[in-house]
Amino acid sequence: MRKICYFINSDWYFDLHWLERASYAQEVGYQIHIITNFVDQSLVTKLTKMGFICHNSSISAQSVNPLKFACELVNTTKLIKSINADVLHCITIKPCLIGGLYAKIFSKNIVISFVGLGRVFTEKKFKFSLLKRLIIPLYNFIFSNKKSLLTFEHQSDRRCILHSLKVDEDRTVVIDGAGINIIDFPYSKEPLREIPVVLFASRLLWSKGLTDLINVKNSLHLEGVEFTLNVAGIPTPNDPDAIPLGFLEEAHNKGEINWLGKCDDMKELIKDANIVALPSVYPEGIPRILLEASSVGRAIISYNVGGCSSLIENDVNGFIIDKGDINALAGCLKHLVINADVRGRMGENGRQLIEGKFCSTIITKDTVNLYGYLLKNKAE
Repeated sequence: MRKICYFINSDWYFDLHWLERASYAQEVGYQIHIITNFVDQSLVTKLTKMGFICHNSSISAQSVNPLKFACELVNTTKLIKSINADVLHCITIKPCLIGGLYAKIFSKNIVISFVGLGRVFTEKKFKFSLLKRLIIPLYNFIFSNKKSLLTFEHQSDRRCILHSLKVDEDRTVVIDGAGINIIDFPYSKEPLREIPVVLFASRLLWSKGLTDLINVKNSLHLEGVEFTLNVAGIPTPNDPDAIPLGFLEEAHNKGEINWLGKCDDMKELIKDANIVALPSVYPEGIPRILLEASSVGRAIISYNVGGCSSLIENDVNGFIIDKGDINALAGCLKHLVINADVRGRMGENGRQLIEGKFCSTIITKDTVNLYGYLLKNKAE
């Protein structure tokens, strides 16, 4: 049986974004291995029951210590070599570097997925600029492997990498987002209420734009325009960009947000909202919360960063705004808050877009087809 090995930083990220693709690969006949930093034992139990083979890695997503990275490189390379997968699929920066070096040195098939370019390619701080200078030569070495394919969630990231690195364009592929199961996230009409609910659901990072939403809420309140700001999120305590819990509790007590904590049933959370907003300045792929919201039929609003413009068309299924333009954010949110008919139209358009372009059936098949392509070329 052919083996596919997924190598990724975080166990929760695999579960949220890659589980359906791995399940489809298993369904069509591949044995699935997963390398990640498993911190949730219940998730290991879940994946094992599904027939996946789980391998724990102590890789740290946040550490930039070169000695620690060298240890991770040696230990994880031994693990990858022992698995000896037919295709190694690496997601997030450290797995891409470690797995990419292994695949280049041992001439192995590899898929390297850019799910947003992250801070290394976008931050101008000295630490990230230095990392970029170190990483680019490594990437150029890794991508010289003729058995590699690079995937992106949108065209702008693909263009950036083609401009910055030495890689053949014909070994790059755009696959639109993580894919949404339209059965798990069915369309529903928004609830009728006098004061609409705006949902912010994300990792709890300052760069995701929560403070901009709070400032907008306060400014619109002075105009007599009211909405409830529901906030749910995944804590990231080890990230230097993390929002402290104390800030959220204080904002909740002041009535600026309705702090819900970490919520497992995202479908119901979106269903209960009237609008979903993510004014993030963090350069990710296509944010899953916006895909899920569109599937459920909610108007969405975001800054124009990462892959958001691949999903949002202005005044069709939501609003996309220049990064950091709080005045425009306030104007668009006000328009949506006071116009239920506009929200309804946008929600219907969003659902149609998900069904035609972003549903998981399309994304999973496109992803697994890459494995067949690499193995076919190997056979030839």
